[in-house]
Amino acid sequence: MLDQDPGIEPGDIRLTDVSLAPGYGQLNDATVQALQLTAQCEGLFFDPVYTGKTMAGLFHLVQQQELSGNVLFWHTSGQPALFGYGNRLLD
Repeated sequence: MLDQDPGIEPGDIRLTDVSLAPGYGQLNDATVQALQLTAQCEGLFFDPVYTGKTMAGLFHLVQQQELSGNVLFWHTSGQPALFGYGNRLLD
């Protein structure tokens, strides 16, 4: 609509479901690790339902060396959902 080149092509966008199991709203080890690492190292708090699983997927792609160049991780909030999982996230 702006008649501007967006600078990305459809092939630049990666979709993966590697971190979705065991299902919606259910934690997995990769998500818990991503939540802990981003909180401890970056001071970022993600919800475990969407953003935490997405960060776990991003970590997986990095570990598998499937990414190169710049990466945009668009965090759109959701922190209040974190409190609903407190008992399962605290040691």
